[in-house]
Amino acid sequence: MIGCLVASLICGGHAQAQTGWLGGTQRSAPLGLGWKTLGGPVLWTDYVVHADWRIQKHVHQGHYRLLDARERRVASGSFEHCYQVFHQRRVSGQIEAMPRRIVILLHGLAGTRRLMGELGDYLNEQGGFYVINFGYASTKASIQELSVALENVVRNLDGVQEVSFVGHSMGNILVRHMLYRFQVHGNPPPIAFHRMVMISPPNHGAYLADTIGQSRLVQLALGESVDQFAPNRGWPALEQQLLTPYFEFGIIAGGRGNDRGYLPRVAGDDDGLISLQTHMLDGASGFIQVGGLHQIMPRYASTKAATLRFLQYGHF
Repeated sequence: MIGCLVASLICGGHAQAQTGWLGGTQRSAPLGLGWKTLGGPVLWTDYVVHADWRIQKHVHQGHYRLLDARERRVASGSFEHCYQVFHQRRVSGQIEAMPRRIVILLHGLAGTRRLMGELGDYLNEQGGFYVINFGYASTKASIQELSVALENVVRNLDGVQEVSFVGHSMGNILVRHMLYRFQVHGNPPPIAFHRMVMISPPNHGAYLADTIGQSRLVQLALGESVDQFAPNRGWPALEQQLLTPYFEFGIIAGGRGNDRGYLPRVAGDDDGLISLQTHMLDGASGFIQVGGLHQIMPRYASTKAATLRFLQYGHF
């Protein structure tokens, strides 16, 4: 039973612009430069993303790496060193400029960028959207820490004037916490936020995080974020640090479309992890239930089509 829960959950500081706030004095490490990385997406978090080039931080070792568009390591060491190499490549024209309008995708808890890849390709091919697929070590850090990384990505979108978001599950909570940070600190970036699509958002926490989520196996697999989503544990404090988007947003839900759902422990309809009611958030411009399981929602054709419609027109 615990194994089934883990499977269902899977897939699911005051920041400043540029280089100054991250610090670090580690020197460049030449080992492996020019080689395609072996991946390790659950251990790396993006801090800068530009035209598929990425500066990422390792969650345990604390050092950074610069990857090119083919996932080859170009530089390694401190953030400042990686950013300097990246900046030189960009101003020399080796890295293409980004358009004025983009869409940022965010995967969910224990997921990776791969989960959102098909959706990103669809939005690009069918709607002409320029997509950035944000990756983060969701099981190794708190919502607060991860939202700082997202904020740094947003602040370093050189030339971009308008951003829309598409989040799956926990990815939506990162955006909401980032917006809260902007409000509290009063220093939003000079970028307009256009629209947001929330796919399977746990906008009111997750009941299972209070029950099965407290098992040692689940805690080891999914990290401290589990407690942050637990209504009787960390969720009340986290919810106070979440801002409802002040721009157009729509919600896409899975589930079975009846009053039973997939899980007997969850009241009413559910998507195999969270209840239909948990998705809801006052102020939404639209809501649609396409059906399906929480962990693979971004891969359904109906989810892709609904996401595209909302990004294009502001409704489903």
